[in-house]
Amino acid sequence: MSLQTILPRRLPSRPSLLAIAASAATAPRRSFFNLPGGDGSGSSDSNAQHLTATRTLPYASAPLYDLIADVDSYHRFVPYCARSRVTHWSPPDAHGRRWPAQADLHVGWGGFTEVFTSRLRCVPGVSVEALSRDDESASSSSSVFKSLVTRWSLNPVASHQPSTEVHLSITYQFTSPIYAAVSAAVSDKVAGVMIEAFEKQAQERLASTRKL
Repeated sequence: MSLQTILPRRLPSRPSLLAIAASAATAPRRSFFNLPGGDGSGSSDSNAQHLTATRTLPYASAPLYDLIADVDSYHRFVPYCARSRVTHWSPPDAHGRRWPAQADLHVGWGGFTEVFTSRLRCVPGVSVEALSRDDESASSSSSVFKSLVTRWSLNPVASHQPSTEVHLSITYQFTSPIYAAVSAAVSDKVAGVMIEAFEKQAQERLASTRKL
């Protein structure tokens, strides 16, 4: 409010395992990033899974933060995101700027499509966090995730300007062990794919601003 020199690979056209598992339930709206990865069964927070990825990019932190906070553009580079839209904005800050406070993402994988909703917390220049919990949704019984927190954070590298360390953290629990089981083979790759996609977006958008 997940980075790449290689485009993320597209999924095969045949239905994915996650799509097959999802056919057992309807899931009209949920959290922010619908990407594979999961925990086992159970409702305890101790079952939550945690993924991270980090890149150091040759750009100042301010323009990188603007890219991360530009949620309306996520469909241009976030893997499997077909549409992205900010639905609520924060009040103006001291500089008169509004930041995204809630967003919907339309995510498709194989034959499986959902609209995911999340509350956003923006700390300008520092981090963008997307949060969602199963018990906050009116359709909680049909959701994919019990909880999902995605956090992007930036840390300028003082020894090599302009340069910024970009860190992505994803913490999540599935509502069903079925989702966890069918996604286990790819869960560890999710954060890396997302941060690589962001790296490519940064290269395309910010290359002309880089100081040589």
